[in-house]
Amino acid sequence: MSEFGVLPTGFNRKRLDLLLAELNSEVKSIFGDNFNVSPESPDGQINGTLSESNANLWEIAEEAYNAFDPSAATGVTLSNLVQLNYLTRLPATFSRVQLTLSGTAGTVIPSGSVISTSDTGSQFETEADIVLDVGGTGTVFANAIISGPTMALSGTVSQIDTPITGWDTSTNSADAQVGTNEETDVELRVRRENSVASKSQAIVDAIYSAVASIPGVTQTTVLENATDVVDANGQQAHSFHVIAVGGIDQSIADEIWLKKPAGITSVGTTVVSVSDSQGIPHNISFSRPTSINIFVEVTLTTDSEYPANGDNLVKEAIVDYANGDLISGTGFFLSDDVIYTRMYTPINTVQGHEIDDLRIGLSASPTGTSNIAIAITEISNFIVSNIVVNS
Repeated sequence: MSEFGVLPTGFNRKRLDLLLAELNSEVKSIFGDNFNVSPESPDGQINGTLSESNANLWEIAEEAYNAFDPSAATGVTLSNLVQLNYLTRLPATFSRVQLTLSGTAGTVIPSGSVISTSDTGSQFETEADIVLDVGGTGTVFANAIISGPTMALSGTVSQIDTPITGWDTSTNSADAQVGTNEETDVELRVRRENSVASKSQAIVDAIYSAVASIPGVTQTTVLENATDVVDANGQQAHSFHVIAVGGIDQSIADEIWLKKPAGITSVGTTVVSVSDSQGIPHNISFSRPTSINIFVEVTLTTDSEYPANGDNLVKEAIVDYANGDLISGTGFFLSDDVIYTRMYTPINTVQGHEIDDLRIGLSASPTGTSNIAIAITEISNFIVSNIVVNS
């Protein structure tokens, strides 16, 4: 029985080195042991080319075999496979922010006008035409020009890049709703595993799966209190509480309504009206997590290998790690405590330094060297401006 191909234990692919060794051996069995098949010889180069071609065929065969296994499939193959679970890979989304514009009354600011942030220079473009009212103001939503998690803190989207006569200022009273990168293979596998409960009637599993599958939702938790008293989280008796990051309010409420059992109360700080098939409105409640700003200060001793922009790289690495972008699937997510010792991981991705001191806390000039507790309805928030690197 062959040791390669489809076996009871899975697929065992022949590697290039083995294929080349087998071909060289076969050639020598025909022409003699003294036949030159070294890599520098013409025949050796021909054998190398043929072996590489055969190795590619083995790789194709392995990929075809893995196309039926969601744990092994990758890329477009995984995207095709999860369609059996009625899922599609979530595309990258754009950060979105509401702007207040001011200037001369009657000024027309067309769709596509560009504004950038004063701190990072990230650009946004308006999504609709707007005419400033008699008071010389107007509001409009703007989307980031580049997809993905573009940050825009309140008051920073203020640099007008498309000059228009009569348009004087721009500002945002709230932080931008941050966009997302395209869903990774790891994230898609996790969502597929969660989706297997989407047809169930268990309150937690069904609601969790439905909300987690909504485009734009990056994290969610569903809490249930099946007791007759208020529980330790302050949740009322016989209720469920959905906490979601990202996604559109109405879409989340619609999915909760489709899955919630009759007579059980949904609770939360966001309330959205959903009409049933009879046209009767119902209030559906859920929550957005409370964002807890985390401050970091690190002191480094650097050497010649430390990059010129090393301080900025350290800051960005910390933010990427916390958001799960530095190491896929690893970070500080919804309700996760901020673990002090894990902060060393992103810092050490930048070469050329030793960490002399590391402090974390909930305010500027932090002094903490222990974990920061995050409640089940909270999420930690790491931004570059709250990180200080002394080098």
